[in-house]
Amino acid sequence: MFDVTPDDINQLNDSDLRELVGRLCEAELSNRGLSPAAVTWGGNQTAADGGLDVRVELPLGTSIEGFIPCSATGFQVKKPDMPRSEIISEMRPKDTIRPVIQELADEAGAYIIVSSTGSTADRPLRDRRNAMREALDDVTNAGQLHTDFYDRTRLATWVRLYPGLITWVKERVGRSFDGWRPYGAWSGAVENVGAEYLLDDKLRLHLGRGQNTPAQSVAQAIDELRDELIQPGKIVRLVGLSGVGKTRLAQALFDARIGARPLPPFLAVYTNLSDNPDPQPTSLASDLIANRMRAVLIIDNCPPDLHRRLTELCSGQNSTVSVLTVEYDVRDDQPEGTHIITLDTSSPELIEKLVQRRYPHLSQVNARTIADASGGNARIAIALAETVELTDTIAGLSNDELFRRLFWQRHTPNNALLLAAQVCSLVYSFQGEAMQGEEAELPRLAMLAGQNTMETYRHVTELHRRDLVQQRGIWRAVLPHAIANWLAARALEETPYDLINQQLIAGGTERLARSFSRRLSFLHEHHKAIAIVKGWLAPDGLLGDVTALNDLGQAMFENVAPVLPEATLAALDVKQRAKVTRFPG
Repeated sequence: MFDVTPDDINQLNDSDLRELVGRLCEAELSNRGLSPAAVTWGGNQTAADGGLDVRVELPLGTSIEGFIPCSATGFQVKKPDMPRSEIISEMRPKDTIRPVIQELADEAGAYIIVSSTGSTADRPLRDRRNAMREALDDVTNAGQLHTDFYDRTRLATWVRLYPGLITWVKERVGRSFDGWRPYGAWSGAVENVGAEYLLDDKLRLHLGRGQNTPAQSVAQAIDELRDELIQPGKIVRLVGLSGVGKTRLAQALFDARIGARPLPPFLAVYTNLSDNPDPQPTSLASDLIANRMRAVLIIDNCPPDLHRRLTELCSGQNSTVSVLTVEYDVRDDQPEGTHIITLDTSSPELIEKLVQRRYPHLSQVNARTIADASGGNARIAIALAETVELTDTIAGLSNDELFRRLFWQRHTPNNALLLAAQVCSLVYSFQGEAMQGEEAELPRLAMLAGQNTMETYRHVTELHRRDLVQQRGIWRAVLPHAIANWLAARALEETPYDLINQQLIAGGTERLARSFSRRLSFLHEHHKAIAIVKGWLAPDGLLGDVTALNDLGQAMFENVAPVLPEATLAALDVKQRAKVTRFPG
């Protein structure tokens, strides 16, 4: 299933073939705990190279074997086949041995010709090896020079050792695995993989089971995270608000410029579930483990049920795979207990630096305004920056005006779309596909917007196109939260609470009621949200009798507690007094 064939190698062009050999050498050294800096390659494929395209120069006496047989090994990489006459001509232009080959012989090194077209069945391979030795007849120290010939089949065998390079080859020849990518610019096409990862001491990670664990700076914590993932069978879940840079952090784990112990890029195999990968992650993981291939799988936008299945499949002593799942779950249930890493929002200074790098035409004042309005969320900052023209200025605009810009994104204002977005933001997430039945949620949201269900469905689809709604299977959520909270506040202003209660609480589903209460937890400064929670926590309110709450009531109580801490404490005090009365002494 997850494989590279000799035909794939044959499809590589000259420059990609040479790059592949260079990457393979780097991977081979990294896999043996040696520095890939000993590998040199690059430049124009047609430029004069002195007879070597890739060179490995390890310290004298370094022990190595296999595809890199000596500490000093040179590779001459050729796209065409190399029969006897071509080999001798390559090694002895004008009937004189190339100086680099003499140097390798003097160092007791190795000289290897790589051809992506040649076929080395037993007899042709012997002929090519004999031709290489024939070319060394008058070379000093020829007896201590190791020579070999790698054809497309042997090269494919080498590539199979490194799943990240399998993905790389497939991508280069236009036969990539659907949705699967090697190490690269996973977080977006705007910046290439060489772009600097921006971080400061204020960018924080929680290494543990959530935000209750102490926060560390990313610069301090990144190597701890790498130490976990370098071990086969380890499963890590990276969570955080939408837009805070989780995918960019996952990419940085393989960046040698950050920290001291980067993960080897050749181990990385990445997919985003939104790209509908084929094979599916569990099938790919099973194949890698069955073939004893070491890899680090990065599964972006990974829902909890898939995370659980990957955990069951990939954890344990016999696994060859470690897994990093990345998600901001749009449903209300939380992932099961596992090693969870939480990424906080960025500082305004870091966001300003990012905006200025991506949009150099922005003035410093505009960049600072965007950073302040973003709430530390890179996705919001970038979306806002996209709305600013070269001669435009947004300094002095209110937050409401800025969020209007963010919502419309240069599109023509559409009141029906805004209404749909507002009511969908009243809940933390919603079921976005069912159109009828007791569990259908879209019809209830459509009723709040004064729309028919199909109309609201189309609006949700348009919001998804604009990256204002995220999708996980049947679930939808308006994200990032900063814009969802702005929309929800507008909905509370414009929608009678009796109608909200009818569709989401008393006449809705338990899931919608819990989801609405969770949205209220983000609106602790909004007067309508405060009024709703105050009514709920009153002695005769929905959540007033804490001792009588069922599981749903307890979950809603916990969600809204931060909105009115004093009323929450008063309700809990009543509960405590009830316990004392019931169980005196």
